[in-house]
Amino acid sequence: MPSARDESFVITEEPDLAIAHYVGHVTADDIRRLTAIRMRFCEGKPYVFLLIDLHRMVHITPEARRVAAETSGTPDDTVVIHGVAIVGASFQFRVLGSMLFRGIRLLRRTSGFPVHFVDTHAEARAWFDERRRELGLER
Repeated sequence: MPSARDESFVITEEPDLAIAHYVGHVTADDIRRLTAIRMRFCEGKPYVFLLIDLHRMVHITPEARRVAAETSGTPDDTVVIHGVAIVGASFQFRVLGSMLFRGIRLLRRTSGFPVHFVDTHAEARAWFDERRRELGLER
C-alpha cells in the first residue's frame, strides 16, 4: 500500500477543519476515498471548513471531476460548509475549479459555499479565521 506521500490523503483538525492533499494523478476512486473520510469527520458537526491542497496534484481525470461535483457538500447537506480554501492551484486549475464550483452551485440550486484560492496554508488559515469572525464562530 502506498504511503501518504505517494497518494492523496486527508488530515482533520478538530473542531472544524478537514485538509485534503491531492497527490499525483487523481482518480475518481481517490475522490471517493477522500470524500468518505471528510463525511465521517463531518458527522455531528454543525459546520466545517475545507482546505484543498493541490501543490502535488499532477492531473485530475474527467471522471474524478464528475465525482467531485456529485459528492460535494456534506452528509445529507446537514453540515454547513463555511468556506473552501484551495491552496496551490495553477492558473489552469483556478479556471477549471471556478467552473467546477459554479457547476456544483447550479446542479444543487444553491448559493453554495464561499471558495477562496490562495497560495499557502497560512493564507487559507487566515481566511478561515476571518470567516469565523464574520460568522461569530469560536475556535
